[in-house]
Amino acid sequence: MITKEVLMKNFLKNNSQASVLTPIDNGSIVDKIIDRIVKAIAAGQFKVGEKLPSEFILMEELKVGRNSLREAMKILATLGVVTIKRGDGTYVCDHIAPTIFNPIIYSIIFQSRSDNAMVEFRRMMDETVMRTAMTKVTDNDLIDLESRINEIRAAYESGDKERAAYLDYQYHVAIANICDNPYISNIVNGIYEVFALSIEDTIDTDERFNNAERFHLDLYNCLKNKDYDAIEAAVAESVSFWYEDRNETHS
Repeated sequence: MITKEVLMKNFLKNNSQASVLTPIDNGSIVDKIIDRIVKAIAAGQFKVGEKLPSEFILMEELKVGRNSLREAMKILATLGVVTIKRGDGTYVCDHIAPTIFNPIIYSIIFQSRSDNAMVEFRRMMDETVMRTAMTKVTDNDLIDLESRINEIRAAYESGDKERAAYLDYQYHVAIANICDNPYISNIVNGIYEVFALSIEDTIDTDERFNNAERFHLDLYNCLKNKDYDAIEAAVAESVSFWYEDRNETHS
């Protein structure tokens, strides 16, 4: 089995380990936080299974803001490098699956981003998933999706936006699972973990949440009514909303 130490050392073999947890300059802040944390783990500053310093301490040592640090930690959790235990803290994972560093998902996170390319990719993926799911959706699937929409609202109205965002992500994964195709499920699950990092920002007001819910209902109704012609418009609106609100909240 590939150990975390071996994986990290191979990943960083061309990088110096001399600088860990030093203050970060301007630029791609999130990427640089990730780089610092991974180097610190590879250098042995943080051991396998060890709890990382508190958010406040990391912010002070790295000289970064809370939002950037949290986004970096969510990405590291997605990659299986750390695990975030709510109410307890963040820990270095005690094992890592070889499939965690899927090159496709990794490139989406770390490559130089093109917003237009990302929107085009997500529209293509969502349309394909919807068209495939429409050929296989059952009454029980529709009941499950409707229940998930209600659960998202319940979480939001309770003030737990983090859970609402997680359930939002799971809603899209549930649609992919309707396809009953492990390749589709695995790809969508992995890629949506990346998209999920920005979901909480796009439901941070009642207006935005209501818009997001409306788009969920549009997708649901497409499947319920087997309305192939409505898929393109429903997906386009949903993706445009995600893209525009994501950029607005990070501007």
